[in-house]
Amino acid sequence: MLSSKTVSILRSVVTRSKFSISRPSASCAIRAAAHTTNLTRSQLFSVATRAMSEPQKYEYVAIIPDKADALERRVAVRANHLENVKKMFADGVMVSGGVYIDGPVIEGTTPSFKGSVVNIIAESVEQVKEILSNDPYTLNDVWDWEKAQVFNFVCAVRKAKP
Repeated sequence: MLSSKTVSILRSVVTRSKFSISRPSASCAIRAAAHTTNLTRSQLFSVATRAMSEPQKYEYVAIIPDKADALERRVAVRANHLENVKKMFADGVMVSGGVYIDGPVIEGTTPSFKGSVVNIIAESVEQVKEILSNDPYTLNDVWDWEKAQVFNFVCAVRKAKP
């Protein structure tokens, strides 16, 4: 039986190989993995087949403005929202997220919140909306879903916040 780490690496290689002609094909990746892990090609092809049969997930960016009268509700449920964000991040559903504001943050004042921007890993735009429909900001009428936008997103670079 393959270790979970080997399966994870192979899924990653097979998934990435579908997206770009500059990356090696799945069969090349499997041959290379077989050579370096001492596993038979049939074992590796079995893992690759399972990985390719799983639903494909993509990264999306959701830009969700706040409703005009939402500031008080946003502040009231922010702690619950952040707990939900931590769980989504730990589960690998959320890649990044934050607020967009009108102007710089000035210490000691409440920023002029305009909305949120999040990066979500999901199978479809509909699934992104379903995931975010359970967030406290949706449940407490903070986000304006009539003006929300959700796009497929391909990140070229990503750096951790300093």
